[in-house]
Amino acid sequence: MDDETAFLSGLLELQYGRDVENKLVPLAQNISWAEGWPKNNTAFWNAEAFMWERKISKDKRALIHEELPFLLERKGKNLDLGCGAYSYVKGSTGFDFSEKMLQFNDNCQKKVIGNLENYLPFPSSSFDSITAVFILNYIKNWQQLIKEAKRVIKPGGFMVIILSALGVKDWQRQKEVNNFNQDKYTRNMLVNNLMEIDFNVKIKEKDYLLFYFCKKESK
Repeated sequence: MDDETAFLSGLLELQYGRDVENKLVPLAQNISWAEGWPKNNTAFWNAEAFMWERKISKDKRALIHEELPFLLERKGKNLDLGCGAYSYVKGSTGFDFSEKMLQFNDNCQKKVIGNLENYLPFPSSSFDSITAVFILNYIKNWQQLIKEAKRVIKPGGFMVIILSALGVKDWQRQKEVNNFNQDKYTRNMLVNNLMEIDFNVKIKEKDYLLFYFCKKESK
Protein backbone atom coordinates (compact mmCIF):
# COMPACT_ATOMS: atom_id res chain seq x y z
CA MET A 1 0.00 0.00 0.00
CA ASP A 2 1.50 3.37 -1.02
CA ASP A 3 1.56 6.39 1.32
CA GLU A 4 -1.41 8.14 -0.29
CA THR A 5 -3.63 5.07 -0.12
CA ALA A 6 -2.59 4.44 3.49
CA PHE A 7 -3.29 8.07 4.36
CA LEU A 8 -6.76 8.00 2.81
CA SER A 9 -7.53 4.75 4.59
CA GLY A 10 -6.43 6.36 7.86
CA LEU A 11 -8.70 9.36 7.25
CA LEU A 12 -11.63 6.97 7.16
CA GLU A 13 -10.55 5.51 10.50
CA LEU A 14 -10.25 9.05 11.88
CA GLN A 15 -13.79 9.77 10.69
CA TYR A 16 -15.00 6.94 12.94
CA GLY A 17 -13.20 8.34 15.96
CA ARG A 18 -10.10 6.16 16.00
CA ASP A 19 -6.92 7.71 17.34
CA VAL A 20 -4.74 7.45 14.24
CA GLU A 21 -3.54 11.06 13.88
CA ASN A 22 0.05 10.24 14.91
CA LYS A 23 0.16 7.50 12.30
CA LEU A 24 -1.10 9.81 9.54
CA VAL A 25 1.22 12.79 10.14
CA PRO A 26 4.39 11.16 8.72
CA LEU A 27 2.45 9.72 5.79
CA ALA A 28 1.12 13.20 4.92
CA GLN A 29 4.64 14.57 4.51
CA ASN A 30 5.12 12.33 1.46
CA ILE A 31 1.93 13.51 -0.28
CA SER A 32 2.08 16.84 -2.13
CA TRP A 33 -1.51 17.93 -1.40
CA ALA A 34 -1.40 16.79 2.26
CA GLU A 35 2.06 18.01 3.32
CA GLY A 36 1.84 19.73 6.70
CA TRP A 37 -1.45 18.03 7.67
CA PRO A 38 -3.24 18.67 9.97
CA LYS A 39 -1.64 21.96 11.10
CA ASN A 40 -1.41 23.42 7.61
CA ASN A 41 -4.85 24.80 6.72
CA THR A 42 -4.72 24.00 3.02
CA ALA A 43 -3.53 20.44 3.66
CA PHE A 44 -6.21 20.00 6.34
CA TRP A 45 -9.07 20.98 4.02
CA ASN A 46 -7.61 19.08 1.08
CA ALA A 47 -7.83 15.96 3.24
CA GLU A 48 -11.35 16.84 4.36
CA ALA A 49 -12.40 16.85 0.70
CA PHE A 50 -12.12 13.07 0.59
CA MET A 51 -14.52 12.76 3.56
CA TRP A 52 -16.92 15.54 2.58
CA GLU A 53 -19.79 13.23 1.65
CA ARG A 54 -19.68 11.89 5.22
CA LYS A 55 -19.32 15.25 7.00
CA ILE A 56 -22.82 16.57 6.30
CA SER A 57 -25.75 14.17 6.53
CA LYS A 58 -28.23 13.73 3.69
CA ASP A 59 -30.99 15.03 5.97
CA LYS A 60 -29.10 18.27 6.63
CA ARG A 61 -28.36 18.72 2.94
CA ALA A 62 -32.03 18.20 2.14
CA LEU A 63 -32.99 20.90 4.67
CA ILE A 64 -30.56 23.34 3.08
CA HIS A 65 -31.87 22.59 -0.40
CA GLU A 66 -35.39 23.33 0.81
CA GLU A 67 -34.40 26.91 1.68
CA LEU A 68 -32.54 27.82 -1.54
CA PRO A 69 -34.96 27.32 -4.48
CA PHE A 70 -35.60 31.07 -4.63
CA LEU A 71 -31.99 31.58 -5.69
CA LEU A 72 -32.47 29.12 -8.55
CA GLU A 73 -35.70 30.84 -9.56
CA ARG A 74 -33.86 34.13 -9.90
CA LYS A 75 -31.68 32.48 -12.60
CA GLY A 76 -28.68 34.64 -11.86
CA LYS A 77 -25.01 34.06 -11.21
CA ASN A 78 -24.26 32.62 -7.77
CA LEU A 79 -20.91 32.79 -5.99
CA ASP A 80 -20.37 29.97 -3.49
CA LEU A 81 -17.82 31.15 -0.91
CA GLY A 82 -15.77 28.37 0.64
CA CYS A 83 -17.78 25.98 -1.52
CA GLY A 84 -15.98 22.83 -0.41
CA ALA A 85 -16.72 19.69 -2.40
CA TYR A 86 -20.45 20.38 -2.74
CA SER A 87 -22.42 23.43 -3.86
CA TYR A 88 -26.14 23.74 -3.19
CA VAL A 89 -26.80 26.00 -6.19
CA LYS A 90 -25.87 24.22 -9.39
CA GLY A 91 -23.92 26.29 -11.88
CA SER A 92 -22.29 28.38 -9.15
CA THR A 93 -18.86 29.92 -9.30
CA GLY A 94 -17.06 27.98 -6.57
CA PHE A 95 -14.41 29.83 -4.55
CA ASP A 96 -12.19 27.87 -2.19
CA PHE A 97 -8.51 27.64 -1.26
CA SER A 98 -8.56 23.83 -1.30
CA GLU A 99 -7.72 22.49 -4.74
CA LYS A 100 -9.06 19.06 -3.77
CA MET A 101 -12.40 20.49 -2.62
CA LEU A 102 -12.84 22.23 -5.96
CA GLN A 103 -11.74 19.12 -7.84
CA PHE A 104 -14.54 17.08 -6.25
CA ASN A 105 -17.24 19.76 -6.60
CA ASP A 106 -19.37 18.78 -9.60
CA ASN A 107 -22.01 21.48 -9.06
CA CYS A 108 -19.77 24.42 -9.91
CA GLN A 109 -19.70 25.80 -13.42
CA LYS A 110 -16.53 27.76 -12.70
CA LYS A 111 -13.90 27.04 -10.03
CA VAL A 112 -11.62 29.70 -8.55
CA ILE A 113 -8.82 29.01 -6.06
CA GLY A 114 -8.42 31.81 -3.53
CA ASN A 115 -8.24 32.80 0.12
CA LEU A 116 -11.32 34.18 1.87
CA GLU A 117 -9.07 36.09 4.27
CA ASN A 118 -8.16 38.38 1.34
CA TYR A 119 -10.21 40.71 -0.83
CA LEU A 120 -12.38 38.85 -3.35
CA PRO A 121 -10.94 38.80 -6.89
CA PHE A 122 -14.23 39.73 -8.57
CA PRO A 123 -15.57 43.03 -9.99
CA SER A 124 -18.23 44.93 -8.05
CA SER A 125 -21.86 43.93 -8.70
CA SER A 126 -20.81 40.82 -10.65
CA PHE A 127 -23.07 38.25 -8.93
CA ASP A 128 -26.80 38.02 -8.33
CA SER A 129 -26.39 35.96 -5.16
CA ILE A 130 -23.86 34.47 -2.77
CA THR A 131 -23.97 31.35 -0.63
CA ALA A 132 -21.69 30.85 2.39
CA VAL A 133 -22.43 27.46 3.94
CA PHE A 134 -20.67 26.48 7.20
CA ILE A 135 -17.72 28.74 6.43
CA LEU A 136 -17.72 31.87 8.62
CA ASN A 137 -16.52 29.99 11.70
CA TYR A 138 -13.17 29.54 9.97
CA ILE A 139 -12.57 33.08 8.69
CA LYS A 140 -10.59 35.53 10.86
CA ASN A 141 -11.38 38.51 8.63
CA TRP A 142 -15.10 37.69 8.50
CA GLN A 143 -16.11 41.36 8.77
CA GLN A 144 -14.02 42.18 5.72
CA LEU A 145 -15.49 39.17 3.93
CA ILE A 146 -19.12 40.23 4.39
CA LYS A 147 -18.22 43.73 3.15
CA GLU A 148 -16.57 42.18 0.11
CA ALA A 149 -19.62 39.98 -0.40
CA LYS A 150 -21.85 43.04 -0.43
CA ARG A 151 -19.53 44.70 -2.95
CA VAL A 152 -19.70 41.87 -5.48
CA ILE A 153 -23.48 41.35 -5.21
CA LYS A 154 -25.73 43.32 -7.54
CA PRO A 155 -28.30 45.67 -5.96
CA GLY A 156 -31.35 43.62 -4.99
CA GLY A 157 -29.26 40.45 -4.72
CA PHE A 158 -29.10 38.02 -1.80
CA MET A 159 -26.41 36.45 0.33
CA VAL A 160 -27.45 33.34 2.26
CA ILE A 161 -25.22 32.46 5.22
CA ILE A 162 -25.76 29.09 6.88
CA LEU A 163 -24.30 28.07 10.24
CA SER A 164 -24.88 25.21 12.64
CA ALA A 165 -26.74 26.22 15.80
CA LEU A 166 -24.88 23.40 17.55
CA GLY A 167 -21.46 24.76 16.67
CA VAL A 168 -18.56 23.18 14.82
CA LYS A 169 -17.87 19.45 15.11
CA ASP A 170 -14.96 18.28 17.27
CA TRP A 171 -12.45 17.51 14.50
CA GLN A 172 -13.09 20.72 12.54
CA ARG A 173 -13.06 22.75 15.76
CA GLN A 174 -9.26 22.87 15.66
CA LYS A 175 -9.63 25.28 12.70
CA GLU A 176 -12.43 27.37 14.22
CA VAL A 177 -11.56 31.04 14.80
CA ASN A 178 -15.09 32.40 15.44
CA ASN A 179 -17.99 31.04 17.45
CA PHE A 180 -21.25 32.73 16.57
CA ASN A 181 -23.28 30.36 18.77
CA GLN A 182 -21.63 30.81 22.15
CA ASP A 183 -24.28 33.11 23.63
CA LYS A 184 -26.87 35.75 22.70
CA TYR A 185 -24.15 38.38 22.19
CA THR A 186 -22.14 36.33 19.70
CA ARG A 187 -25.29 35.36 17.79
CA ASN A 188 -26.27 39.01 17.47
CA MET A 189 -22.73 40.06 16.54
CA LEU A 190 -23.03 38.70 13.00
CA VAL A 191 -26.48 40.19 12.49
CA ASN A 192 -25.41 43.59 13.78
CA ASN A 193 -22.42 43.67 11.45
CA LEU A 194 -24.56 42.69 8.47
CA MET A 195 -27.07 45.43 9.29
CA GLU A 196 -24.32 48.02 9.81
CA ILE A 197 -23.25 47.59 6.19
CA ASP A 198 -26.90 47.95 5.10
CA PHE A 199 -27.93 44.37 4.48
CA ASN A 200 -31.59 43.68 5.16
CA VAL A 201 -31.37 40.52 7.32
CA LYS A 202 -33.93 37.85 8.10
CA ILE A 203 -33.02 34.82 10.25
CA LYS A 204 -34.59 31.39 10.27
CA GLU A 205 -33.68 28.45 12.50
CA LYS A 206 -34.58 25.00 11.25
CA ASP A 207 -33.53 21.73 12.87
CA TYR A 208 -30.43 23.33 14.45
CA LEU A 209 -29.44 25.15 11.26
CA LEU A 210 -29.28 28.94 11.21
CA PHE A 211 -30.16 30.64 7.92
CA TYR A 212 -29.28 34.31 7.45
CA PHE A 213 -31.07 35.74 4.41
CA CYS A 214 -29.27 38.99 3.59
CA LYS A 215 -30.60 41.29 0.88
CA LYS A 216 -28.56 44.09 -0.64
CA GLU A 217 -31.06 46.86 -1.11
CA SER A 218 -31.42 48.49 -4.51
CA LYS A 219 -30.07 52.02 -4.52
